[in-house]
Amino acid sequence: MERSIFDIQAEFCKAMGNATRLQILYIIRERPMIVSEIVEELSKNQSNISRQLAVLRSVGVVSGERNGTEIRYHITDEKIGEVCDLVQKVLLEQTQRQTDALKVL
Repeated sequence: MERSIFDIQAEFCKAMGNATRLQILYIIRERPMIVSEIVEELSKNQSNISRQLAVLRSVGVVSGERNGTEIRYHITDEKIGEVCDLVQKVLLEQTQRQTDALKVL
């Protein structure tokens, strides 16, 4: 059964709908990291980070390169980070408009 682009996009958006996953993407944009570095950076437990990375890998947002026993994770396409930046910009602008509207009242 062939999946439509909308099905794929919905799966992608669902994967991106988690704050920890977004935090992971934000920090590995700077440089690829191994799980223990991500754990330290985010102050989360390793099993949680590993689960979130598995979700991101399943939709192709991140991939890992094995070096001995370690896997270094990186974003698969820099445009993914740009999409995250754009969403944040839109949300900040919406928040500012709502704040401005409340000032008028």
